[in-house]
Amino acid sequence: MHTVPEYRHKIVPVVVDRLGGSIKEKHLIDRFWFEANRDEIILNNFGLDPQLFWSLFRKLDSASQRAPHIRAYDDGEPTLRRLKKMGKIISIITVAPHLIAQMEIEKLNDAPYDYYFSITNSKYKQKPDPESLHFVLKKLNVEKEETVYIGNSNEDAYYAKNAGVDFIYLERKEHPFDLKEYAAATIHSLDELFG
Repeated sequence: MHTVPEYRHKIVPVVVDRLGGSIKEKHLIDRFWFEANRDEIILNNFGLDPQLFWSLFRKLDSASQRAPHIRAYDDGEPTLRRLKKMGKIISIITVAPHLIAQMEIEKLNDAPYDYYFSITNSKYKQKPDPESLHFVLKKLNVEKEETVYIGNSNEDAYYAKNAGVDFIYLERKEHPFDLKEYAAATIHSLDELFG
């Protein structure tokens, strides 16, 4: 899913401003959106208590608010359909809260997948802690060695590495990615999975 940058550059400053924090540099919003150490960014760069930040952010960042600013990439739906025809097991693991994740999945036009999991609405710690990925693998009865995790962020690279699964970096040119050594491959479109 692609969320237009204007959305995060609008909502994050509103939350920070309402709580009395400050954003010293605009690029910190992008780091917050894509990196694994969000609570550290909230504390050290926005000057706020992460729990207070998340409480207000979750109220303002509703599925209805975000929906007009999100679109599915053109390669998403056809790739899921093609992978299922090949007999692959597909899971969608996200830090998005359940209602936002469901709204995003609906934009894939009933593309097939085997399991969806919202880490935020679970007992598990956020990425890059690997336990949620281990849980999904166990649920699907899939071994780590048989798994490829595809993601588009630094936190995804750490998540896959910590879980002990291969990682493919999907370069969407949305933010800097400096963990290429963690990626078994870098692709610019999901179409490249089929070589």
